[in-house]
Amino acid sequence: MARRLKIAIFEPARMWVGGGMRSIEKIASYLSGKHEVDIFTQRQPPKHLNYNKSKIRIIGPRSFFLAPFVFLFNKVDNYDMIILGGFPANLGSIINSKRIPCITMCHSPTRVFYDLRNYTLKHSDYKGKIKAWIKLLLLKHLDYLAAQKTTKIITNSLNTGRRVKKYYHRDSEPFYTGINFYDFKKGRYEDYILVVSRFTSAKRVDLVVRSMDFVKNKSIRLYVVGSGGEDELKIKKMCEKRPNVRFIGFVDQKKLVELYSNCLAVAYTPLREDWGMAPIEAGASGKATIGVNEGGLRETIIEGKTGFLITKVTPQKIAGKIDLLANNKSLAKKMGEEAYKYTIQFDWKKIEPVLDKIVSEVVKTNKKIY
Repeated sequence: MARRLKIAIFEPARMWVGGGMRSIEKIASYLSGKHEVDIFTQRQPPKHLNYNKSKIRIIGPRSFFLAPFVFLFNKVDNYDMIILGGFPANLGSIINSKRIPCITMCHSPTRVFYDLRNYTLKHSDYKGKIKAWIKLLLLKHLDYLAAQKTTKIITNSLNTGRRVKKYYHRDSEPFYTGINFYDFKKGRYEDYILVVSRFTSAKRVDLVVRSMDFVKNKSIRLYVVGSGGEDELKIKKMCEKRPNVRFIGFVDQKKLVELYSNCLAVAYTPLREDWGMAPIEAGASGKATIGVNEGGLRETIIEGKTGFLITKVTPQKIAGKIDLLANNKSLAKKMGEEAYKYTIQFDWKKIEPVLDKIVSEVVKTNKKIY
Protein backbone atom coordinates (compact mmCIF):
# COMPACT_ATOMS: atom_id res chain seq x y z
CA MET A 1 0.00 0.00 0.00
CA ALA A 2 1.33 3.46 -0.91
CA ARG A 3 2.57 5.62 1.96
CA ARG A 4 0.17 8.26 3.24
CA LEU A 5 1.73 11.65 2.52
CA LYS A 6 1.34 15.08 4.03
CA ILE A 7 0.81 17.53 1.16
CA ALA A 8 0.60 21.33 1.15
CA ILE A 9 -1.21 23.14 -1.65
CA PHE A 10 -0.62 26.86 -2.27
CA GLU A 11 -3.57 28.41 -4.09
CA PRO A 12 -4.10 32.13 -4.87
CA ALA A 13 -7.34 33.80 -3.84
CA ARG A 14 -8.91 34.26 -7.26
CA MET A 15 -11.58 36.82 -8.09
CA TRP A 16 -13.68 34.26 -9.97
CA VAL A 17 -14.05 30.50 -10.29
CA GLY A 18 -12.35 29.42 -13.50
CA GLY A 19 -10.33 26.52 -14.82
CA GLY A 20 -7.41 27.23 -12.50
CA MET A 21 -9.45 27.09 -9.32
CA ARG A 22 -11.42 24.09 -10.59
CA SER A 23 -8.25 22.12 -11.29
CA ILE A 24 -6.88 22.72 -7.78
CA GLU A 25 -10.29 21.78 -6.38
CA LYS A 26 -10.15 18.44 -8.22
CA ILE A 27 -6.52 17.79 -7.31
CA ALA A 28 -7.16 18.52 -3.63
CA SER A 29 -10.36 16.52 -3.53
CA TYR A 30 -8.72 13.48 -5.10
CA LEU A 31 -5.50 13.56 -3.09
CA SER A 32 -7.23 14.18 0.24
CA GLY A 33 -8.98 10.85 -0.18
CA LYS A 34 -5.56 9.18 0.09
CA HIS A 35 -3.31 11.68 1.85
CA GLU A 36 -3.38 14.51 4.38
CA VAL A 37 -3.86 17.74 2.44
CA ASP A 38 -3.64 21.35 3.68
CA ILE A 39 -4.58 24.23 1.34
CA PHE A 40 -2.83 27.55 2.03
CA THR A 41 -4.77 30.50 0.60
CA GLN A 42 -5.60 34.09 1.52
CA ARG A 43 -9.38 33.88 1.48
CA GLN A 44 -12.00 31.26 2.20
CA PRO A 45 -12.88 29.51 -1.10
CA PRO A 46 -16.48 29.62 -2.39
CA LYS A 47 -18.74 27.24 -0.49
CA HIS A 48 -19.89 25.35 -3.58
CA LEU A 49 -16.36 24.03 -4.23
CA ASN A 50 -15.63 20.56 -2.84
CA TYR A 51 -12.15 19.99 -1.43
CA ASN A 52 -13.15 16.69 0.21
CA LYS A 53 -11.09 16.16 3.37
CA SER A 54 -8.61 18.97 2.72
CA LYS A 55 -8.07 21.54 5.46
CA ILE A 56 -8.16 25.21 4.50
CA ARG A 57 -5.45 27.31 6.16
CA ILE A 58 -5.91 31.06 5.70
CA ILE A 59 -2.68 33.03 5.43
CA GLY A 60 -2.47 36.79 5.66
CA PRO A 61 -2.54 39.54 4.92
CA ARG A 62 -5.61 39.17 2.70
CA SER A 63 -4.68 41.99 0.33
CA PHE A 64 -4.55 41.03 -3.36
CA PHE A 65 -1.81 43.64 -3.80
CA LEU A 66 0.43 41.90 -1.26
CA ALA A 67 -0.35 38.36 -2.46
CA PRO A 68 2.98 37.83 -4.27
CA PHE A 69 4.87 38.52 -1.04
CA VAL A 70 2.48 36.41 1.05
CA PHE A 71 3.33 33.32 -1.00
CA LEU A 72 6.97 34.28 -1.56
CA PHE A 73 7.61 34.19 2.20
CA ASN A 74 5.19 31.41 3.17
CA LYS A 75 7.72 28.89 4.49
CA VAL A 76 6.22 25.56 5.59
CA ASP A 77 7.69 22.51 7.29
CA ASN A 78 6.81 18.88 7.96
CA TYR A 79 5.30 18.25 4.51
CA ASP A 80 6.30 15.55 2.04
CA MET A 81 5.59 17.77 -0.96
CA ILE A 82 4.02 21.07 -2.05
CA ILE A 83 1.69 21.65 -5.00
CA LEU A 84 1.69 25.23 -6.26
CA GLY A 85 -1.23 26.79 -8.11
CA GLY A 86 -1.05 29.73 -10.49
CA PHE A 87 0.71 33.05 -9.97
CA PRO A 88 1.47 34.27 -7.34
CA ALA A 89 1.14 30.98 -5.42
CA ASN A 90 3.90 29.56 -7.62
CA LEU A 91 6.37 31.91 -5.91
CA GLY A 92 6.28 29.57 -2.92
CA SER A 93 8.83 27.34 -4.64
CA ILE A 94 11.57 29.95 -4.15
CA ILE A 95 11.71 29.60 -0.36
CA ASN A 96 10.55 25.99 -0.01
CA SER A 97 12.01 23.88 -2.83
CA LYS A 98 15.43 23.30 -1.25
CA ARG A 99 13.75 21.40 1.60
CA ILE A 100 10.53 20.04 0.11
CA PRO A 101 9.87 18.79 -3.44
CA CYS A 102 7.46 21.08 -5.31
CA ILE A 103 5.08 20.58 -8.22
CA THR A 104 3.90 23.69 -10.08
CA MET A 105 0.49 23.33 -11.76
CA CYS A 106 1.00 25.76 -14.65
CA HIS A 107 -2.05 26.91 -16.58
CA SER A 108 0.22 29.27 -18.50
CA PRO A 109 3.42 31.19 -17.87
CA THR A 110 1.92 34.37 -16.37
CA ARG A 111 0.51 35.87 -19.53
CA VAL A 112 0.88 39.56 -18.69
CA PHE A 113 4.64 38.90 -18.39
CA TYR A 114 5.02 36.95 -21.62
CA ASP A 115 2.73 36.25 -24.59
CA LEU A 116 0.03 38.82 -23.69
CA ARG A 117 2.36 41.55 -22.51
CA ASN A 118 1.97 43.80 -25.57
CA TYR A 119 -1.71 42.94 -25.97
CA THR A 120 -2.44 43.86 -22.33
CA LEU A 121 -0.60 47.17 -22.57
CA LYS A 122 -2.36 48.05 -25.83
CA HIS A 123 -5.87 47.26 -24.56
CA SER A 124 -5.58 48.73 -21.06
CA ASP A 125 -6.58 52.19 -19.88
CA TYR A 126 -4.03 54.43 -18.17
CA LYS A 127 -4.54 52.84 -14.74
CA GLY A 128 -4.34 49.36 -16.27
CA LYS A 129 -1.06 50.21 -18.01
CA ILE A 130 0.44 51.41 -14.72
CA LYS A 131 -0.56 48.16 -12.99
CA ALA A 132 0.87 46.07 -15.83
CA TRP A 133 4.21 47.90 -15.77
CA ILE A 134 4.48 47.55 -11.99
CA LYS A 135 3.97 43.79 -12.35
CA LEU A 136 6.50 43.58 -15.16
CA LEU A 137 9.16 45.54 -13.29
CA LEU A 138 8.70 43.99 -9.86
CA LEU A 139 7.41 40.48 -10.36
CA LYS A 140 8.43 39.01 -13.72
CA HIS A 141 11.89 38.04 -12.47
CA LEU A 142 10.39 36.33 -9.41
CA ASP A 143 7.96 34.41 -11.59
CA TYR A 144 10.81 33.17 -13.79
CA LEU A 145 12.93 32.28 -10.74
CA ALA A 146 10.06 30.30 -9.23
CA ALA A 147 9.86 28.21 -12.41
CA GLN A 148 13.56 27.41 -12.12
CA LYS A 149 13.33 26.43 -8.45
CA THR A 150 10.32 24.10 -8.60
CA THR A 151 10.98 20.36 -8.82
CA LYS A 152 8.53 19.65 -11.64
CA ILE A 153 6.11 21.60 -13.81
CA ILE A 154 2.87 20.05 -14.97
CA THR A 155 0.68 21.81 -17.52
CA ASN A 156 -2.99 21.82 -18.43
CA SER A 157 -2.21 21.17 -22.12
CA LEU A 158 0.55 20.49 -24.63
CA ASN A 159 0.03 24.07 -25.78
CA THR A 160 0.93 25.37 -22.32
CA GLY A 161 3.89 22.99 -22.24
CA ARG A 162 5.27 24.68 -25.34
CA ARG A 163 4.94 28.06 -23.62
CA VAL A 164 6.74 26.72 -20.54
CA LYS A 165 9.61 25.64 -22.78
CA LYS A 166 9.68 28.98 -24.59
CA TYR A 167 9.47 31.32 -21.61
CA TYR A 168 10.74 29.30 -18.63
CA HIS A 169 13.20 27.08 -20.56
CA ARG A 170 11.91 24.04 -18.68
CA ASP A 171 10.39 20.78 -19.82
CA SER A 172 7.03 19.83 -18.38
CA GLU A 173 4.45 17.06 -18.32
CA PRO A 174 0.82 17.49 -19.40
CA PHE A 175 -1.85 16.99 -16.76
CA TYR A 176 -5.06 17.95 -18.51
CA THR A 177 -7.61 20.06 -16.67
CA GLY A 178 -10.69 17.88 -17.08
CA ILE A 179 -14.31 17.91 -16.02
CA ASN A 180 -16.78 15.59 -14.34
CA PHE A 181 -17.94 14.43 -17.75
CA TYR A 182 -21.13 12.72 -16.63
CA ASP A 183 -22.34 15.76 -14.71
CA PHE A 184 -23.28 17.12 -18.13
CA LYS A 185 -26.06 15.73 -20.31
CA LYS A 186 -27.28 15.65 -23.87
CA GLY A 187 -30.48 17.46 -24.78
CA ARG A 188 -32.23 19.15 -27.66
CA TYR A 189 -30.77 21.31 -30.45
CA GLU A 190 -32.62 24.54 -29.94
CA ASP A 191 -32.18 27.78 -31.87
CA TYR A 192 -29.50 29.41 -29.77
CA ILE A 193 -25.72 29.54 -29.74
CA LEU A 194 -24.11 29.57 -26.30
CA VAL A 195 -21.10 31.57 -25.08
CA VAL A 196 -19.65 30.75 -21.64
CA SER A 197 -16.75 32.96 -20.60
CA ARG A 198 -15.24 35.56 -18.34
CA PHE A 199 -15.35 39.04 -19.83
CA THR A 200 -11.75 40.05 -20.43
CA SER A 201 -10.45 41.50 -23.67
CA ALA A 202 -8.40 38.38 -24.44
CA LYS A 203 -11.54 36.21 -24.35
CA ARG A 204 -12.88 38.19 -27.35
CA VAL A 205 -16.54 37.66 -26.49
CA ASP A 206 -17.22 40.89 -28.42
CA LEU A 207 -16.37 39.09 -31.69
CA VAL A 208 -19.15 36.57 -31.14
CA VAL A 209 -21.65 39.26 -30.10
CA ARG A 210 -20.85 41.29 -33.23
CA SER A 211 -21.13 38.17 -35.37
CA MET A 212 -24.88 38.21 -34.76
CA ASP A 213 -25.08 41.32 -36.95
CA PHE A 214 -24.12 39.08 -39.89
CA VAL A 215 -26.11 35.91 -39.13
CA LYS A 216 -28.69 35.45 -41.88
CA ASN A 217 -30.89 32.90 -40.12
CA LYS A 218 -33.20 35.18 -38.12
CA SER A 219 -34.45 32.42 -35.83
CA ILE A 220 -31.04 32.01 -34.17
CA ARG A 221 -30.26 33.73 -30.88
CA LEU A 222 -27.03 34.11 -28.93
CA TYR A 223 -27.01 33.50 -25.16
CA VAL A 224 -24.06 35.03 -23.29
CA VAL A 225 -23.24 33.44 -19.92
CA GLY A 226 -20.52 34.45 -17.50
CA SER A 227 -19.34 37.05 -15.01
CA GLY A 228 -16.21 38.90 -13.97
CA GLY A 229 -13.58 40.72 -15.96
CA GLU A 230 -12.97 44.32 -16.95
CA ASP A 231 -15.16 44.05 -20.07
CA GLU A 232 -18.34 42.80 -18.38
CA LEU A 233 -20.23 46.10 -18.58
CA LYS A 234 -19.07 46.66 -22.16
CA ILE A 235 -20.27 43.22 -23.27
CA LYS A 236 -23.58 43.64 -21.46
CA LYS A 237 -24.23 46.92 -23.28
CA MET A 238 -23.31 45.36 -26.62
CA CYS A 239 -25.82 42.57 -26.00
CA GLU A 240 -28.59 44.96 -25.00
CA LYS A 241 -28.29 46.75 -28.35
CA ARG A 242 -29.01 43.55 -30.31
CA PRO A 243 -32.45 41.93 -30.33
CA ASN A 244 -30.98 38.52 -31.26
CA VAL A 245 -28.58 38.47 -28.27
CA ARG A 246 -29.46 37.77 -24.64
CA PHE A 247 -27.03 38.58 -21.84
CA ILE A 248 -27.69 36.04 -19.08
CA GLY A 249 -24.69 36.65 -16.83
CA PHE A 250 -23.85 34.35 -13.94
CA VAL A 251 -25.76 31.07 -13.60
CA ASP A 252 -25.38 28.18 -11.17
CA GLN A 253 -24.10 24.79 -12.31
CA LYS A 254 -27.58 23.29 -12.71
CA LYS A 255 -28.67 26.08 -15.06
CA LEU A 256 -25.36 25.95 -16.94
CA VAL A 257 -25.79 22.23 -17.61
CA GLU A 258 -29.29 22.92 -18.93
CA LEU A 259 -28.08 25.69 -21.24
CA TYR A 260 -25.29 23.51 -22.62
CA SER A 261 -27.58 20.51 -23.11
CA ASN A 262 -30.13 22.35 -25.27
CA CYS A 263 -28.01 24.76 -27.33
CA LEU A 264 -27.39 24.31 -31.04
CA ALA A 265 -23.64 24.75 -30.56
CA VAL A 266 -21.10 26.65 -28.47
CA ALA A 267 -18.98 29.60 -29.64
CA TYR A 268 -15.60 30.15 -28.01
CA THR A 269 -13.02 32.46 -29.62
CA PRO A 270 -10.34 33.51 -27.10
CA LEU A 271 -6.92 34.83 -28.05
CA ARG A 272 -4.34 32.02 -27.97
CA GLU A 273 -6.11 30.31 -25.06
CA ASP A 274 -3.95 28.03 -22.92
CA TRP A 275 -6.53 25.26 -22.79
CA GLY A 276 -10.18 26.32 -22.44
CA MET A 277 -12.94 24.40 -20.70
CA ALA A 278 -15.87 25.42 -22.91
CA PRO A 279 -15.17 22.97 -25.80
CA ILE A 280 -14.90 20.08 -23.31
CA GLU A 281 -18.12 21.03 -21.52
CA ALA A 282 -19.79 21.43 -24.92
CA GLY A 283 -18.58 17.97 -25.99
CA ALA A 284 -19.87 16.40 -22.77
CA SER A 285 -23.23 17.92 -23.69
CA GLY A 286 -23.14 16.49 -27.21
CA LYS A 287 -22.48 19.86 -28.82
CA ALA A 288 -19.95 21.15 -31.36
CA THR A 289 -17.82 24.25 -30.76
CA ILE A 290 -17.20 27.14 -33.12
CA GLY A 291 -13.64 27.99 -32.09
CA VAL A 292 -10.40 29.50 -33.32
CA ASN A 293 -7.31 27.91 -34.81
CA GLU A 294 -5.16 29.03 -31.91
CA GLY A 295 -3.69 27.73 -28.66
CA GLY A 296 -5.23 24.91 -26.66
CA LEU A 297 -8.36 24.74 -28.81
CA ARG A 298 -6.30 22.77 -31.33
CA GLU A 299 -6.28 20.00 -28.71
CA THR A 300 -9.96 20.11 -27.76
CA ILE A 301 -11.54 20.63 -31.20
CA ILE A 302 -11.04 18.55 -34.34
CA GLU A 303 -11.62 20.79 -37.34
CA GLY A 304 -14.71 19.83 -39.33
CA LYS A 305 -15.45 16.87 -37.06
CA THR A 306 -16.14 18.07 -33.51
CA GLY A 307 -16.35 21.76 -34.39
CA PHE A 308 -14.65 24.50 -36.36
CA LEU A 309 -11.23 26.10 -35.96
CA ILE A 310 -11.40 29.52 -37.60
CA THR A 311 -8.13 31.04 -38.81
CA LYS A 312 -7.83 34.85 -38.52
CA VAL A 313 -11.21 35.02 -36.85
CA THR A 314 -13.71 37.78 -37.69
CA PRO A 315 -17.38 38.30 -36.78
CA GLN A 316 -18.31 37.48 -40.39
CA LYS A 317 -16.49 34.14 -40.28
CA ILE A 318 -18.18 33.23 -36.99
CA ALA A 319 -21.55 34.16 -38.47
CA GLY A 320 -20.90 31.88 -41.45
CA LYS A 321 -20.36 28.88 -39.16
CA ILE A 322 -23.44 29.73 -37.12
CA ASP A 323 -25.57 29.85 -40.28
CA LEU A 324 -24.05 26.57 -41.51
CA LEU A 325 -25.18 24.76 -38.35
CA ALA A 326 -28.48 26.64 -38.06
CA ASN A 327 -29.46 25.63 -41.59
CA ASN A 328 -28.31 22.03 -41.16
CA LYS A 329 -29.20 20.73 -37.72
CA SER A 330 -28.34 17.19 -38.75
CA LEU A 331 -24.75 18.39 -39.19
CA ALA A 332 -24.85 20.08 -35.77
CA LYS A 333 -26.06 16.83 -34.23
CA LYS A 334 -23.46 14.71 -36.05
CA MET A 335 -20.62 16.98 -34.97
CA GLY A 336 -22.02 17.04 -31.44
CA GLU A 337 -21.94 13.24 -31.27
CA GLU A 338 -18.33 13.23 -32.46
CA ALA A 339 -17.46 15.86 -29.86
CA TYR A 340 -19.01 13.68 -27.15
CA LYS A 341 -16.89 10.67 -28.16
CA TYR A 342 -13.72 12.72 -28.45
CA THR A 343 -13.93 14.71 -25.20
CA ILE A 344 -14.78 11.76 -22.94
CA GLN A 345 -11.02 11.30 -22.60
CA PHE A 346 -11.00 14.47 -20.47
CA ASP A 347 -13.21 13.01 -17.75
CA TRP A 348 -11.49 13.51 -14.38
CA LYS A 349 -11.80 9.80 -13.59
CA LYS A 350 -9.55 9.05 -16.56
CA ILE A 351 -7.06 11.79 -15.68
CA GLU A 352 -6.69 11.26 -11.92
CA PRO A 353 -4.39 8.15 -12.09
CA VAL A 354 -1.81 10.28 -13.89
CA LEU A 355 -1.61 12.41 -10.75
CA ASP A 356 -0.69 9.39 -8.61
CA LYS A 357 2.28 8.69 -10.89
CA ILE A 358 3.46 12.30 -10.80
CA VAL A 359 3.19 12.54 -7.01
CA SER A 360 5.02 9.25 -6.52
CA GLU A 361 7.81 10.33 -8.86
CA VAL A 362 8.31 13.76 -7.34
CA VAL A 363 8.19 12.77 -3.69
CA LYS A 364 11.20 10.48 -4.23
CA THR A 365 13.44 13.34 -5.27
CA ASN A 366 14.16 16.96 -4.50
CA LYS A 367 16.02 17.54 -7.75
CA LYS A 368 14.55 19.18 -10.84
CA ILE A 369 12.89 16.68 -13.14
CA TYR A 370 13.55 17.52 -16.77
